[in-house]
Amino acid sequence: MNWFALVSEVVNRIPVERLLTRHPDNKKRLEELQDILGTAEPKKATEQVAVEDRPRVHIEQKEGDVSTAETVAYQNREISKLLLRMEGHCTQKFRLFGKICECGAAKHLLDLESLAEETVPMVDNSDIYYQIIELGKELGPKCLPEAVATLQYDDEFPGYARRYRDIRKRLIGYLDTTEMEKPESGQYFREDANE
Repeated sequence: MNWFALVSEVVNRIPVERLLTRHPDNKKRLEELQDILGTAEPKKATEQVAVEDRPRVHIEQKEGDVSTAETVAYQNREISKLLLRMEGHCTQKFRLFGKICECGAAKHLLDLESLAEETVPMVDNSDIYYQIIELGKELGPKCLPEAVATLQYDDEFPGYARRYRDIRKRLIGYLDTTEMEKPESGQYFREDANE
């Protein structure tokens, strides 16, 4: 056995640049995020969400960690961004400059589902996250490029945009939930909504 060749082969497989590069200190970034989330004040809304409709955190914080409340606030903001993006895609009927886009089902819906699933165990009332997941499962097959090309769902997409808007506003606290109980408001959150 050629020991020199073996040692040479092993050394060649070691990523030297990783050994010479200093890794970033994420602890400082985490502290900055905690400062941002801790000092951020929610915007005052003209419409308020009933307290029982807002997700309530139930997991205790470990000392030194980002609190569960901060994590849920971060998750809700990220989910809201994706809901806004889906609202736009639905409004545009999954077309960009007249060409069919595939990012709705391939990217945004998966991202929404993963964030919602991740948030579910952190809150007491997780209904809104399950609604996001179910709406994505309903829309997913309709926003595939092959389905969009048939023009079959073009009339349904604006309705999905409204549903994503209502969920987003409900999630971040800017939608009066009493309005959603009126049939003409297009409510989607009561159990009998599909009846």
